[in-house]
Amino acid sequence: MKKNLLMICTMLFTLNLAATGQVVVPVNGVMPTLTSVTINNGAGDQYDPHVSGDLAAYTSDLSIRYYNFATDSDAAIPMGISARDLLSDTSGGKIVFSRVITGIKTAIMVFDTTTAAVTEIDAASSVTRIGSAIGGNTIAYVDFTLEAHGELVIHDLVTSTSVRITNDAALDANPSVTPDGTVVTWEHCATSSSNCDIWQAVKTGAVWNVGVAAGSIDQHEGNPDSNGALVVYDSLRAGNTDIFWRPVAGGPEAQLQMTGFEANPSIASNLILFESRPTLFETTDIFVYDIIANRLYQVTNTPLVTEQLNDITVLPDGRVRVVWTSDEDGFDQRNVKAATFMLPHGDVTPPVIDPIANVVVTLPLNSTATSTTVTFPTPTATDDSGSATVTTNPVSGAVFQVGTTTVSVTATDPNGNTATGSFTVTVLHNFSGFLQPVENLPTLNVVNAGQAVPVKFSLSGNKGLNIFAAGYPASGEVACDASEPGSVIEETISAGGSSLNYDSSADRYTYIWKTQKAWKGTCRILSLRLTDGSDHFAKFRFK
Repeated sequence: MKKNLLMICTMLFTLNLAATGQVVVPVNGVMPTLTSVTINNGAGDQYDPHVSGDLAAYTSDLSIRYYNFATDSDAAIPMGISARDLLSDTSGGKIVFSRVITGIKTAIMVFDTTTAAVTEIDAASSVTRIGSAIGGNTIAYVDFTLEAHGELVIHDLVTSTSVRITNDAALDANPSVTPDGTVVTWEHCATSSSNCDIWQAVKTGAVWNVGVAAGSIDQHEGNPDSNGALVVYDSLRAGNTDIFWRPVAGGPEAQLQMTGFEANPSIASNLILFESRPTLFETTDIFVYDIIANRLYQVTNTPLVTEQLNDITVLPDGRVRVVWTSDEDGFDQRNVKAATFMLPHGDVTPPVIDPIANVVVTLPLNSTATSTTVTFPTPTATDDSGSATVTTNPVSGAVFQVGTTTVSVTATDPNGNTATGSFTVTVLHNFSGFLQPVENLPTLNVVNAGQAVPVKFSLSGNKGLNIFAAGYPASGEVACDASEPGSVIEETISAGGSSLNYDSSADRYTYIWKTQKAWKGTCRILSLRLTDGSDHFAKFRFK
């Protein structure tokens, strides 16, 4: 097997206990109309279906078949020299499965439904690899050649490289991969296959961070799946199995409290699909639970038929598609069925962000700083749920550069509805006003046309010479009032052109403004626009 030596698995053995877990009692919803299809009810045993978009893959006796919902077509993957193909998964038009070649090996294969190409993953002789999953360009499988109890391996289809995730004597089984390929979950059983924990590997950059998603000493957790944000699994506790979930990033466990025995969950978006039976001696039906709306929907209701081994996907238009196995023709003559439907929406009203005032601050006095730390109160929002979480980017306490920065505001209610807004943070220079010989408005400055005027000011520290906005300083002609008194500028200099300098001893900038002789008899406004966006004006009459 080709290894990517640059990919490092950081083992995080932090056990998250359920001491502060939440028990969720669902509200029963009215199941909408189903668009149902029987994918395969022919002779033989069809089971273990998986679905991604318009493609479903399943095991049919000794082979893997796939069904296209868009074309209503069903076909088999060519077996070649294989004695048996089994345990498939599908994502993005590709199907991964185990291929048994008698006396040679059991390999992990990928079938591309577009090209019909069948490729072995990490091709090698005399290997035993059973149990695989695919999401995006990530494949996870269990390799029993590396260790008798199996080791989890993750393969990247883009780089054709693999990394061994586990390296111990524990049993690893039943992997699943999120649709984007960034989270892998599986069963890790240290002492017994009846007492497993749920482990996860989360990809950050090129690194797979491995840790315990759910685990306990005397409770069995199994059948994990993830949508990238949550890990869902079933657990046998106090003689009963229920559905549980935890955040991938860590946090308290939630339990779906129902009467009966619930198992084998799958998750897509905010929906958990699972099988449930009132007692261990009755048949199972398929249910879907909406985490956001806290609504439970019963997909099947067949007291004499067992429906199980389910999977779920959410289509781009919001419709939900589920697949499952049913045994109406016998436990060894199972059929694969599917249904597509649109669930009613729950709370879809976003929060309302309260009015936000813009923030204006000045740079620290007597410093060379051109940025400063700015704190501001967290904006607030109202929501019909009674609460909303508000975040900003950048956050309060961040460093803001001189000028105006837009701060994005996001408000999120408990049902995941969001509203966005913004405000500005403006960091200003400490402009002193014009210093002698130039007078500030409303005084009119009088100067001989063609002379160079030293325009002096301070910004309370040396801020460099790049202090003016592009295109500034600038001047424009304005009407003159002959009766308007003025202050004659006596300090002028000879200069070849306009320029800017800074005197550190006086903490003073001097902009040499070269006037034109043609301005004689006119009045003009000189505008200094600084890089903070502020404008400063002085008025001149030329004689």
